[in-house]
Amino acid sequence: MDQPTPPAATESLLMRMQQHQTRLPPALAKVGAWALAYPFRTATLKIGELAAAAEVSVASVNRYATALGYEGYPEFRDDLLRAFESTFAPVEKLRAAVSRDTSNAEIMRESLACDAANIARTLDLLQPEQCEEAIRLIRSAKRVYTCGMGDSAYMATFLADMLDPYVDQTIATVEFAGPERSIRRLMKIQPGDLMIAITTPRYSRRTVEHVLHARELGARTLALTDSPDSPVVPHADVTLLAGADHGVLHSSTTGMMALITALGAALARSGSNTVDRAADMAERILPYLHVVPKPGRAKPDRAKPDQEER
Repeated sequence: MDQPTPPAATESLLMRMQQHQTRLPPALAKVGAWALAYPFRTATLKIGELAAAAEVSVASVNRYATALGYEGYPEFRDDLLRAFESTFAPVEKLRAAVSRDTSNAEIMRESLACDAANIARTLDLLQPEQCEEAIRLIRSAKRVYTCGMGDSAYMATFLADMLDPYVDQTIATVEFAGPERSIRRLMKIQPGDLMIAITTPRYSRRTVEHVLHARELGARTLALTDSPDSPVVPHADVTLLAGADHGVLHSSTTGMMALITALGAALARSGSNTVDRAADMAERILPYLHVVPKPGRAKPDRAKPDQEER
């Protein structure tokens, strides 16, 4: 009998549980249904307690864990606990910050220093080959969909606006208006399109699902995230990384904002007629701008005859 394949560290455990659910025999499916309904409680239960809650045998609970790729229930529960540790890590960071006798100004200085470090890390994480391929994917796409949930929704909207001058059509797939609107937009994806997915801690399961859907429909995918261990990385054709650590908040958007701005700069430089287009844009928006004269020596008013010194 083949040994079960160890679960990949980058996969979302809850997503893997959901994907296995329809393929399980009835007793194991009961365990999975209960665990998916109450994942946090499952992570705190002993094997006998979970068996009683799901109304199955202890052996069924153990076989359920094996079906997911673990050696047994203890390994499954440990992995589930680790998943929740990352989810609740921001709470613990905030708890530690609140317990310190620190001024608000000092907290703000630490935050700014953290963001400066994130930009430096984003610079260190740049891989030339990935950058070139990312620009090629954007330039060759018929349409570019940008996708993000939570804080990343704002980044996805910013990215769509940044890309707009350089691609034929950009579509921001965000959920300000709920999931129905984003799903409706994603149904139009086809081969030749590109999805750019943005996700940082806490990672969005829906973003990963949207990327998988885009790939099924034949689109290429570009991931903007913070780590090679991000759950979106295995499903992306190209990945660009940005620093997102923060001492108090669950993550910082500064590194990602800088990465998106850098993408815009590279696109502005890479086109064949970018200078002409930029000049045309400047000319068209000039009437709507408040132009401030450059400082210089003002010419003195010529005195009128009756004002001249006598």
